[in-house]
Amino acid sequence: MPTRKTYKTKQRECVLDCIRRQAGAYITIQQLSDELERRGEKVGLTTIYRTLDRLEQDNAIARVSIDGVGAACYRYLPQEDDVFFCLKCESCGRVINIDCAELSHLYHHLSRAHNIRINPGKTMFYGTCETCIAKGRTEDAGAKEGPV
Repeated sequence: MPTRKTYKTKQRECVLDCIRRQAGAYITIQQLSDELERRGEKVGLTTIYRTLDRLEQDNAIARVSIDGVGAACYRYLPQEDDVFFCLKCESCGRVINIDCAELSHLYHHLSRAHNIRINPGKTMFYGTCETCIAKGRTEDAGAKEGPV
């Protein structure tokens, strides 16, 4: 099967740069469009959709569905050897990026012992964030500290 050539157009670079500058946060297409417009970049919605599809195919970004957000969300994927995951706080709704090398042990174990591969770009944990714990807020009364 022939491989497609990747073109680096100005608009593609603007979209990728905008997502990269979100510091690992998720962004919707509308938020991306608004940010590009704020920066004075002329990129139409059709081009944004097409570019996001291509960037996702190239594994430069990840697309995920987040509970409570009506639109698909996108985030920049760091280098392959970076291990990270996201936590969606069930109390305040924030999505927090967590860079934790300990997860690489879990990912490697799952790969070796169970013959599965985890996609870190789409891995989402649910729980309570540090801020909500400090405020004594927790939505899940059955949540336990530490491993289950």
